[in-house]
Amino acid sequence: EIYTLSLHDALPIYTSSTRLIEIVNDFLDVSRLEQGKMSFNYAAISVEKIIENVAFEMKTVLDQKNLYLNLDKQSLGHLPMVWADENRLKQIVYNLIGNSSKFTETGGITISGAINDRFVKILVSDTGRGMTQDSQELLFRKFQQAGSSLITRDTTAGTGLGLYISKMIIENMGGSISLVSSEINKGTIFSFNIPIVSDEQKESRPGQSTTSTDSSTGLTIDNPVPKLPG
Repeated sequence: EIYTLSLHDALPIYTSSTRLIEIVNDFLDVSRLEQGKMSFNYAAISVEKIIENVAFEMKTVLDQKNLYLNLDKQSLGHLPMVWADENRLKQIVYNLIGNSSKFTETGGITISGAINDRFVKILVSDTGRGMTQDSQELLFRKFQQAGSSLITRDTTAGTGLGLYISKMIIENMGGSISLVSSEINKGTIFSFNIPIVSDEQKESRPGQSTTSTDSSTGLTIDNPVPKLPG
């Protein structure tokens, strides 16, 4: 007898597989960061574009929960370029939006920006369940959300590594991340700061070269892009 796997049957398998991959990736990132083995490829990038890309990619997830994701174009559209690793910065935005969506049942998420001295400041606000003072004190610690099983916990729980990883990544890029405020049944606001690109950095033409910084030594190495033959 041939058994045909229906979409309804396959969905839990896909979800579990995806979750397992995310867990493995989180552990690998933590290992690299703690051992100083993660490299950062710096370039002048637009935070607004990164946020727009993440918003587009997460639209389906947010729509499934009937949550809105508002991007404050007025503030985000006037932000200067920043000096950062594009993929790593995108990872931080993913973590913050994903975290907000897990703990928000009605309403949604708003992202805005501002200039804070030599930094671009991004705020991620949600209308979620909020956190107690005890929970707030556990933020940015490793496994602070972990329960008895990383595989079978309820869907609102992650590995407990997202904020821990985000903190380590952004500090390696010369920035910072923090909890601005949180009120039970009213929502939570997180923010992160990332350095504004300098005039010298701005003169580097995209596609010519990037710089790679090892998180263990802080040393920066030029990595020129190979020239095409001919």
